[in-house]
Amino acid sequence: MNRDPFTRRTFVNLVGRAGGAGAAYGTLTAMGLLPVPAAYAGPPKLTQRGGGNGVKVAVIGAGISGMVAALELSAAQYHVRVFEAQDRVGGRNRTYRGGDVITETGSTQRVTWDRDPDLYFNAGPSRLPHHHKAILGYCRDMGVPLQVMVNDNRHAFLHDADALGGRPERARRMINDTRGAVAELAARAVGAGLDRQLSEEDLALVRDFVRAYGELDENYRYRGSSRAGYAEPPGGPTPGRILEPLDLVDIAKGGMLPLAMLFGDIYEMQAPIMEPTGGMDAIAHAFYRRTRQFITLNAQVTQLRRLGSGARVTWRDRTTQRVRAWDADYVIVTVPLTVVGAIDTDFSPQVKAAVDVGARGYQHAVKVAFEAKRRWWEQDYGIYGGISWTTRDITQMWYPSAGIHGRKGILLGAYFWLGGRGPIFSAMTPEQRAAVALADGEALFPGYRDLVHRPVSVAWKNVPFQSGAWSAWDEDTRRDAYSVLLPPDGPYWFAGEHMSHLNSWQEGAIRATHHVLDRIQERVSAQRTESAPD
Repeated sequence: MNRDPFTRRTFVNLVGRAGGAGAAYGTLTAMGLLPVPAAYAGPPKLTQRGGGNGVKVAVIGAGISGMVAALELSAAQYHVRVFEAQDRVGGRNRTYRGGDVITETGSTQRVTWDRDPDLYFNAGPSRLPHHHKAILGYCRDMGVPLQVMVNDNRHAFLHDADALGGRPERARRMINDTRGAVAELAARAVGAGLDRQLSEEDLALVRDFVRAYGELDENYRYRGSSRAGYAEPPGGPTPGRILEPLDLVDIAKGGMLPLAMLFGDIYEMQAPIMEPTGGMDAIAHAFYRRTRQFITLNAQVTQLRRLGSGARVTWRDRTTQRVRAWDADYVIVTVPLTVVGAIDTDFSPQVKAAVDVGARGYQHAVKVAFEAKRRWWEQDYGIYGGISWTTRDITQMWYPSAGIHGRKGILLGAYFWLGGRGPIFSAMTPEQRAAVALADGEALFPGYRDLVHRPVSVAWKNVPFQSGAWSAWDEDTRRDAYSVLLPPDGPYWFAGEHMSHLNSWQEGAIRATHHVLDRIQERVSAQRTESAPD
């Protein structure tokens, strides 16, 4: 009987099944089959390349991208002005606390939570991966204190209505019972034909590895594992009793479970994950302290027009309604593409079309947060941080890493975005979203609605001057529209997370801005060289 050879593809597939996407990626990189990303070299060294010497740059939007531009350009002696339509900086970097007001088109919510440093809700970005060197570097330089965020918790619940009779199970049990069952299948494959492709010594090594990896018995069978948890935990003189293994077929019925179980293996989600102490907006506040002299708030840009080789920025003061203009050599547009279309511009037809395409692809993410009357997830369930997943509409429930063993806590009770849920819940009132979140939470925790109160929510599609959560390019739109926005359109340049391959991440916003600043400096330096006397 013919047998397939034990090829590199076979090996990588086995690694991916056992260890997840992260393990497969690392294996491919180590084997030289994937390029290794270039190491981050830090912020652009504009001063060392001549700097700006008074060159005027207008920046549209004071989100993280716009403030990075202001920080780096001003340090390099550019004359920079940032125009922000809102009365606050940070863009989608928003943290809400007791006393704040959440404004959406058609609704206003007042946050009535207790005032406490640990009671906060990151409505936008919530994580800082350890390999996001640009944002972490700025946090270090600006003195933003960070703490570890528990992003992946094996003691949290995974719940899929189509699997295991619809009951929630601890992540550790699902993950490790799946690993054991897959390891048993791999052990059978070794005995069924790989012995013809491997030496006896290598075969023994592979068998030993698979057995240890899946915690198989001497017959290479998976009979359960302490890794999956205990029916009766060990303690004192008692040895404990491990749980009976879940059936792989029952687990496989859950269509959402592979994503949930491998979530911690996704490159951007791998531990450790950080967060600013006290809320993500600590980063926005730190940037603002460094750049506030260059930022004009309540300055809504209404028109962009070419003027010679530069452009004129016309803006309206939303407080006084006075209309003003400023002429610049370059204009960096950092606001979301969903907002750009509302500005009267003289972009080229190709760029205008690309902006429209990009704007249509933004995610309609919605978050719902509750104040908990006590930290019952810790006290009653032993869950300290992390995320529970469910196929109910709420998708995820996040437990706070801050304030462990405190009196109260802020629970993210819903994160609607998967499966087209975002537009549905964006169209709801805040009260309707909260009602769904309470009902769905009962699937994980009976009596849930009596454990939380004072709900607030943010639907990014409805937030003024945002109109969406993050860009979501696909292969076609990256080719046909994103590529059009990468080069400058005369004096106009585009930056922000939507101009990166790290969409939704602050790191993407910073890297895209660094790219634009590098290109502007190249132009400025080249023009000086051309105009220098012989």
